[in-house]
Amino acid sequence: KYFAREVAGTLAKVVRDRKIKALIIVAPPKTLAELRQAFQPDVKSRIVAEVDKDLTKLPVYEIEKHLSR
Repeated sequence: KYFAREVAGTLAKVVRDRKIKALIIVAPPKTLAELRQAFQPDVKSRIVAEVDKDLTKLPVYEIEKHLSR
């Protein structure tokens, strides 16, 4: 859960500093659940899609396939 809190905090800062309007969140199912709990409301409101898969070891073209669906 520490990892999810750290990611959520960093993402909140990036959303505010860069005025991010939309986010796609990609994480393994367990991590995604932890992130959902840790996200602040301003981050949650910008999430337009979630992908509950671990894509870390895939080549870029495979990741693009998952995100274009």
